[in-house]
Amino acid sequence: MPRITRVFIKTGMIYFLASLAVGVIIEINSISLPVLYPLFWHMLMLGWITQIIFGVSLWMFPGRTREEGFRAQMKGWITYILLNLGVVLRIIAEPMLSYSNQPVWQILIIASTLLQMGAAIAYVIEMWPRIQSKKQRRKNRKKKW
Repeated sequence: MPRITRVFIKTGMIYFLASLAVGVIIEINSISLPVLYPLFWHMLMLGWITQIIFGVSLWMFPGRTREEGFRAQMKGWITYILLNLGVVLRIIAEPMLSYSNQPVWQILIIASTLLQMGAAIAYVIEMWPRIQSKKQRRKNRKKKW
């Protein structure tokens, strides 16, 4: 299993545990902490489920090279970095935005969204060539020769 896959899955498990902790806090204090609902869903869906999907798909659909390291798997690592920066910014800014209407929190939410969109684009760019049909792969190999 490639290192990038292991890192995605382990990070996803950390977000899973964190989202469960936030879910327990929400259930205990359901009336006083409604601000945590978006945080819970963001950590669960992007932090856990998306990380697991990205990591496993990078493993199940091998790339052009099986080398380890940042250079060989650069788009996968860029996806990981952008996605996690976006989720962490969201975790910081989402609760603060409900308590303070300062523009900095709105800017951080927008930056978080842009980072997550960048991660999705990097992921699609990385995965697109991996899911070609056999016929298309043969055709592309013939063009190179």
